[in-house]
Amino acid sequence: MNHKTNYKKLLEIFISFFKIGSFTFGGGFAMIPLIGKEVTEKKGWVKEEEIVDIFAVSQSIPGAVAINSATLIGYKMEGRKGAYAAILGVILPSFLIILIIATFFSKFQDNPIIQAAFKGIRPTVVALISTAAVKIGKASIKDNLCAIIAVIAFMLVMIFDVHAIFIIIGGAAVGLLVYKLFPDNINVENGGQK
Repeated sequence: MNHKTNYKKLLEIFISFFKIGSFTFGGGFAMIPLIGKEVTEKKGWVKEEEIVDIFAVSQSIPGAVAINSATLIGYKMEGRKGAYAAILGVILPSFLIILIIATFFSKFQDNPIIQAAFKGIRPTVVALISTAAVKIGKASIKDNLCAIIAVIAFMLVMIFDVHAIFIIIGGAAVGLLVYKLFPDNINVENGGQK
């Protein structure tokens, strides 16, 4: 009975991430709102606070944020097999589409219909990424300190072109410093200050 339930859950993980991979244009960041909606709202596999942490860790480690997120969520659900199912689900649509496009690309790359379609797709990708930023911001920025960190990080990236890894390390350092100096003001379980 457990094996059937296990394989059923693995198939469900695979199908969920296959859907996400099939309908997301623009790469990993554009997948963030779809992953969040699927695993928090539709499936209830992870809480909203957890998904923010998953996205933060996924961005902090090497690799594509979508694949890293899928790996972490799959692993949380069903261990290593769940991670494999999620990874396969999220990358298989892109692999198949790229394989098809690579086979026929030279024949239709200059087609005005294809060019028009891509012209319409690009702004929608910006909207998807913006939606993800707003949702993650709402879940992450719980107090004035978090807002200040977010504004400073934004300015460092946009104005001074500081590499993202230094921003992430700096944010972690500030969080650790605040925790060390004011341990009573931090509510670790809820991911924010009391």
